[in-house]
Amino acid sequence: MFYRKNSVGNAVIFENDGSVATRIMQSKHCVYPVGSNMSTKYEHPVGVVLSVEDAQKLGILEEN
Repeated sequence: MFYRKNSVGNAVIFENDGSVATRIMQSKHCVYPVGSNMSTKYEHPVGVVLSVEDAQKLGILEEN
């Protein structure tokens, strides 16, 4: 997984194949996408958008 920052500075999460991630199952930490009350372990059909801090907490790196 990796992330790209969106226009407001949040991390849009992508799978390694470049598709938008809709859930993050392997997370040791419970994090919630921006504006959601359901954790990343649940399906987010429009994609997972995290704060950069939360993405880094999960070990997700920014795309180079």
